[in-house]
Amino acid sequence: MSEAGGSSFELVSDPAGLNRALFEVTHGLYILTAVRDGRVNGQCLDAMMQVTNAPPRVAIGVGKRSLTHEMIMATGEFGVNVLDREDPNCPAVIRRFGFQSGRDVDKFADLPYETTDAGIPLLPQAKAFYECRVLPEFTLDLGTHTLFIAAVERAGVRGSGEPLTYNEYRKTMQKRR
Repeated sequence: MSEAGGSSFELVSDPAGLNRALFEVTHGLYILTAVRDGRVNGQCLDAMMQVTNAPPRVAIGVGKRSLTHEMIMATGEFGVNVLDREDPNCPAVIRRFGFQSGRDVDKFADLPYETTDAGIPLLPQAKAFYECRVLPEFTLDLGTHTLFIAAVERAGVRGSGEPLTYNEYRKTMQKRR
């Protein structure tokens, strides 16, 4: 491979190297929420993108082993909360939703939240939220994950704050080590 701009790429093909390279993909870090039979749950989500604007649709990739995945499969509904990087409680929210299983703990215990008409939990400190309905005809089984395509039924945005990106979060966590 020839050099680009005076420097060369480090070529990788091993799983760890590929993962390091994929960390260069920029995207947000969100809290995915769902409800089933009155039980609420949520998890961190970094696999989300807008796929169409008219009608507004998003795609999310969710691991099949998660409780949130089960809830979405059963109800066809979910919420996405955009984390605000200016919120000082953001690291605690990420720990709550990203470092423990909803099968073992109630992630919403002692946490104030609002709900949509469908009962989907929304984090009041979020920069924005999206209330979504899965389009089953576009759902794709990816083996370990499911790719859900969903219609954005309702959304809300706050005037202040900035969305947290996954790359910003990773850099912050590396500095703390």
